[in-house]
Amino acid sequence: MFHYETMMKQDKLKHLLVGVSVSLVFGVQFSPLIGLIAAAIVGALKEIIWDWLLKKGTPEFMDFLATALGGAIAYMAIKLILGG
Repeated sequence: MFHYETMMKQDKLKHLLVGVSVSLVFGVQFSPLIGLIAAAIVGALKEIIWDWLLKKGTPEFMDFLATALGGAIAYMAIKLILGG
C-alpha cells in the first residue's frame, strides 16, 4: 500500500539528493560555497519556475529547504574531506 506520508518522505528525499548532487558537482569543480549556492538556486528555480509559474507541480517552501539542506550537507562534506 502506498500512503501519502510515504510519498511526501520520498519527495523530500529526492530534493535532498538533488541538492547533494548539485552541490557536489559545483563544489568540487569550483568551490564548496559555489556548490551550496548552486544547490539553493536550483531548488528555488524549480519551485518558482516549474511548480509555480508553469503549474507542473505544487510549490513548497519545504521542498526548497530540503534541496538547500542537501547542498549544505555536501558543502560540509567537501570542506571536511578537502579541507579549507
